Amino acid sequence: MNSQLEGAVQALAEQVALEHGVELYWLEIKTSGPRWQVTVYIERAGGVTIDDCERVSRSLEEPLDALIEHSYELEVSSPGIDRPLYTRRHYELAVGKPIEVRLWDAAAVMKGWLQGLSQDELWLEDESGTVVPIPFAAVRSAQVIESRFL
Repeated sequence: MNSQLEGAVQALAEQVALEHGVELYWLEIKTSGPRWQVTVYIERAGGVTIDDCERVSRSLEEPLDALIEHSYELEVSSPGIDRPLYTRRHYELAVGKPIEVRLWDAAAVMKGWLQGLSQDELWLEDESGTVVPIPFAAVRSAQVIESRFL
């Protein structure tokens, strides 16, 4: 998939989400094989309903058909309670929640409450109540872990 098409799909998903009172959280497009998978994750304060997902899905179908020439499957979903954190906005939304951070050092996994962030680092409060600064450059992946915290 080319980046121009991916950008067009992203812009469309953002617009449709806003029209339905939700926010685009993340977009995944998997293109292996003859059939593509387009997954649109939407979010709203207070949570997303099945009706929200259905409305966004119906509104995306026709314009996506015009953009994507290949056969594809569309899924619209909530990112879930234990959602991955990809962007700065995701970290901002997760402040005050328990998260798990995997560092580039393969053995390093940290858990705690996300207390805040600056331009270059996030602040994680561990089990002992100590706030630990973690440079974003050291973070391999992170996710909210509300359903299974510490």
